[in-house]
Amino acid sequence: MPDIIDEVFQDFTKHLILPGEHLQLALEKSQQVSDWVRQKFKSSGSFIGGTYRRGTDMPNDSLKIHLLLSRSYFYDCGENSTKLLFFLKKKLSEDYCNPVIDCGGTVIKLVSTPAPDLDLIPTIRLSKGGYLVPNGYGGWCKSDAAREETVFKKKDKVSGGRFLRLVKIIKAWNIMAGLPFDAYFLELMVYYRVNDYSKRYPDLVYSLFVSMRLFMPDFLSCPAVGEVISSGVGSDVRQLKLQKAESLAAKTFEETDQEKALKIWQELLGEDFGRDIR
Repeated sequence: MPDIIDEVFQDFTKHLILPGEHLQLALEKSQQVSDWVRQKFKSSGSFIGGTYRRGTDMPNDSLKIHLLLSRSYFYDCGENSTKLLFFLKKKLSEDYCNPVIDCGGTVIKLVSTPAPDLDLIPTIRLSKGGYLVPNGYGGWCKSDAAREETVFKKKDKVSGGRFLRLVKIIKAWNIMAGLPFDAYFLELMVYYRVNDYSKRYPDLVYSLFVSMRLFMPDFLSCPAVGEVISSGVGSDVRQLKLQKAESLAAKTFEETDQEKALKIWQELLGEDFGRDIR
């Protein structure tokens, strides 16, 4: 494969970000929501979590905002996160248009134009550090956005700044493949499986496809808090997607024509791959 392909991978990740002006509008709206929550509830404020905090955000990701609520709401709702979500949704609907419970019953989404949407997460601070957030089944799971950020930044530093880029590349493939994997699960897959970042990006991506096809666990442990993260849809679907991805990636190593190699990678990663040289 022509050496220029590795440079194309690096340029590709520059496009996998939300436009700065859109992010600024979302941050301003999140501050408005945070102020609203302070006035309406026993709240000590809010903070950003999710992909933006970890540095793994994609252009269409929602901005996750943790709303810090008093423990009294936790107990008033019988320790049931679904009840608390519906309670907040009802209150939000008094001042915001069409809030919906989304992401498997873990957030309240406020749709924004332009993107990103805001995903509001009722969050309870734990006395020994970390937080409780809805788990989608009426219960709670542990979360620590600051710890996630620290863990991912350390990994990225050790990798010479290539870890977060590789995560975004694999997430771009996941989108093109129809989202067979949970996005955070894929981030953790890269975190645990890739240790040698001296390879070229096409080699890293291909090696990861091979590794995932040969052994794919149904769950991975979050290194920040130890919570179990599910892989996503059924294993048969995942295997079919991985087999196709591995086969196409392998063909690029055999291709001597740069344009043809680019087209194969575009099939895997989307039409934005290589657009700067076309």
